[in-house]
Amino acid sequence: MAMVTIVEGITAAQCWTCNRFYRLFFGETVSLETGDQVPKLRPPLGNPDIEERAWLLAADRLTVDCAEAIEYADAAKSGEPFKPSPQVATRLIEQGAGMVSAPVHAMVPNKASRVTAEELTSHLSSVMPIQGSFVRGCGDGLLIASPELVVLQLALRLSMPKLTELVCELCSTYYYDLAEVPQLTRGDDGLRTQPERRECAFSNRPVPISCLRAMKWFADKAPGSTAGRAMARAVRYAVDGSASPMETALALMFALPKSVGGYGLPKPQMNRVLAVDRETGRVRVVDLFWPQANVALEYDSDAFHAEREKLRRDAVRRNQLESCSVTVLTATAEHLSSLAALDELARQIARALGCRFHRERLATASERAALLASLKRRSIEGLC
Repeated sequence: MAMVTIVEGITAAQCWTCNRFYRLFFGETVSLETGDQVPKLRPPLGNPDIEERAWLLAADRLTVDCAEAIEYADAAKSGEPFKPSPQVATRLIEQGAGMVSAPVHAMVPNKASRVTAEELTSHLSSVMPIQGSFVRGCGDGLLIASPELVVLQLALRLSMPKLTELVCELCSTYYYDLAEVPQLTRGDDGLRTQPERRECAFSNRPVPISCLRAMKWFADKAPGSTAGRAMARAVRYAVDGSASPMETALALMFALPKSVGGYGLPKPQMNRVLAVDRETGRVRVVDLFWPQANVALEYDSDAFHAEREKLRRDAVRRNQLESCSVTVLTATAEHLSSLAALDELARQIARALGCRFHRERLATASERAALLASLKRRSIEGLC
């Protein structure tokens, strides 16, 4: 039987959140069906366009059964070896260019299929996942666990907030890549700027790799398992279409239950398109939006360093939204670095939503601060 490497868990999560693999699997410039060059998709303006694109893509993927997955299931029954390839694992690490770490985590159907290699770790899984669990990788001999299966596989390794954050990342328009970041260092000759290659988040993926609708569909297929229940709970609090890790952190701090350190507020919609002038067709996209109360929250990371022209544009934008009876609040970098500032913002949002806000019923300040610090880190950080 041909050696096929089926990548799972943490390695698959690294692939799906890395832009190199996004381009390979979802063909921003190459058709998956024909291999021909296709026009690059424009980034969507906002939701519901983002959600609809993601669902159409995921719905097609979730109906596919790979032939290698069927062979894997047969090997689980027969006990025949179905060994992953160390060479494929090495190639995957090289293609990840620093975003996929060694060792590669691979599924095997039985003990006879285990492989001992520096670049590869085998995980025994004799239960074959449901339809749509895998995507064929770049090159021969590689399957990668689908975004939905990744969440199910990591459901018992991540805390509920971090699992929810992972769901948000997989349903977002941002991705991770390596970039040169200038760092100020002190040497014998004084201060100097030295570039450091670091993992950074970037936005404007044309299509998220999954969506909450697809995540819920997958979780519903495993209702009796502990992992399935954990996944379903994470999906309940996650959001579609976040454009940055900071937007995700804000949304989850507000929406996660008080028992885990959140504020227990209604879940916002992300990057919603709102019509501000029906005659001209002019629209605005707001970062977080609560439609039940017409409340918008804008995240401005540069609020303390705003130039005059930016201040003017922001004022025009706010006036347009407020003329449509939208209450506009602003979050800044301070709210993600000061718990007192975030507490006050949550109180303001609660009041605008008509919700009661009892500070004494929240988790302790240390628990809220711990959740905030956790959500400012990548969801799979620490598992690598």
